[in-house]
Amino acid sequence: MNNNKNKDSFLKGALILGLAGVIVKIMGGFFRIPLGNMIGSEGMGYYQAAYPVYTLFLTLATAGFPTAVAKLVSEKVAIGNFKGANKIFKVSHTVLFITGIISFCILFFGADYIVTNVMKNPGALYSMKAIAPALLFVPAMSAYRGYFQGRQDMTKIAVSQVAEQFFRVVLGLTLAYLLMKSLGQTFGAAGAISGATIGSIASMLYLVFAYMLGRKERRAEIDASQRFKDERVSYILKSF
Repeated sequence: MNNNKNKDSFLKGALILGLAGVIVKIMGGFFRIPLGNMIGSEGMGYYQAAYPVYTLFLTLATAGFPTAVAKLVSEKVAIGNFKGANKIFKVSHTVLFITGIISFCILFFGADYIVTNVMKNPGALYSMKAIAPALLFVPAMSAYRGYFQGRQDMTKIAVSQVAEQFFRVVLGLTLAYLLMKSLGQTFGAAGAISGATIGSIASMLYLVFAYMLGRKERRAEIDASQRFKDERVSYILKSF
């Protein structure tokens, strides 16, 4: 009976995430075409130069943590150790928040050196600085997503993904248009890519709200699982 219930929950979660993925891709498609028309090939060059560097720093900041969080939380939930699941989330959130801050500082303050000496594309400076603040939110946000995934709560992940993409597209295009019109392609590209930063903030706010909303239920679950041994932070970190 439990196996069937878990299977149904998994299939439902996969369906929800799949649907969210389709919506995100459709919105992404609507973003690229008008953006290219707005900021031109030069502006797109600045935009596309900054994004891979941001992605590299994001990969280094997260280092496979989100998948590990989902797996470890799922294992704890399966045996009813909600206290352990919540501690795994808190430890991972703290670690990812710290790595996010470090990555942001390196990318933001090192942007001038990267675009001038490494990429030989100084026009991408403002785009790189505009996307860098996303590193303050996306790594920590991935801890929330990993936690909810481990609890098979895919709806919250899906909503956060759609919200992130919605704000990225709408505000990215709006800022690209306004800045392109007044300041030119360099700032137009920066406006477009800053939509990703704003989208990550919106998504993070939703996930924090969703997590806080379940505080009462989570407290009851933790109280009911006090029989489980409290694991040390060092032990949890070794599990990742």
